[in-house]
Amino acid sequence: MTVTRRYLLKSTAAIAGASAFPGWAGKAFAAPTKWDMSDEYGRVGVTGQASLFFIDEVNKRIGDQLAITYQGGGALGYKSIDHFDAVQDGAVQMAISLMTQYGGVDPLFDMSSLPFLVQTPDEALKLWRIAKPEYAKIFDDHNMVLLWAAPNPPSGIHAKTPIDRPEALKGLRIRTYDVNGTQTFIAAGASPLQISWSDLVPQLSTGGVNAVLSSADGGVQLSIWDYLKSFTEINYAMGLFMAHVNKDAYESLSKEAQQTLQDICQKVDEFSWNFMKASIEKSYGIMRERGMTIVQNPPQPVFVELRAAGGKVKEAWLKKVGDRGERILAEFEKSKA
Repeated sequence: MTVTRRYLLKSTAAIAGASAFPGWAGKAFAAPTKWDMSDEYGRVGVTGQASLFFIDEVNKRIGDQLAITYQGGGALGYKSIDHFDAVQDGAVQMAISLMTQYGGVDPLFDMSSLPFLVQTPDEALKLWRIAKPEYAKIFDDHNMVLLWAAPNPPSGIHAKTPIDRPEALKGLRIRTYDVNGTQTFIAAGASPLQISWSDLVPQLSTGGVNAVLSSADGGVQLSIWDYLKSFTEINYAMGLFMAHVNKDAYESLSKEAQQTLQDICQKVDEFSWNFMKASIEKSYGIMRERGMTIVQNPPQPVFVELRAAGGKVKEAWLKKVGDRGERILAEFEKSKA
């Protein structure tokens, strides 16, 4: 480019104008705050899709103030169980985590995986909305801010053969994802192992487990048909993933940006529940195409066995969580009337 006298005069005037209004110039050229968002799971599932929807809304509404990079598939080296400490300490600004892995932090986090507590996605959404203020208090006490949630589609049993009788549970080496699932399947006579998502494929490959407690969506993400040939729908639980952010990072944003994030959270909840509903039949179709058998109405004795085992888990949970649990469940039952 040829630098002319006119160009130099215009450039000098622009710089002089900016220096005359330093506050305006700082805002005009300030780079947005950057956050990383960690997710152990991939972008094709409910956690990834909800996260990308959230980030897209942030870009549209406050992209000049905040830029979030989605780090899916454990790209930052964190598993979901690591996120609570990592976000609390500020090692990563934001994450989406399977909260039922944090019962050791507070037993309230085990609630969404209580066996057969909710029977439909709509019930799971009601329970989330009722319990969210209590969840938020826990995060606040640990230097974090709770944003939004994404529900895991209903958990069923991936296995080599359908779970068509109670005896099929006996000795089953089944992967579970939290203490509630582990205790339930022990009570039902199985031999469960609590294994993180990123460690599951090696266990399947070596025969360390021969069944997996997970959703149909999770099975598709894992290409589970390479290892197991059936999925038995039991609507066991719809565990919650929650998006949480370091409080210092959150409070470094303007009050207007913070309010915009809270407004966006309402939209993300709606998106993630609708995505979850649509994913169920879609995942069934994909698994059938890959040669898997889908059992949507297992014999009643299977449910009797599992519900009896799950009832003991619920009683033990209520003793640990105290009045908070009683109040939330009472309000939940009232909401269904």
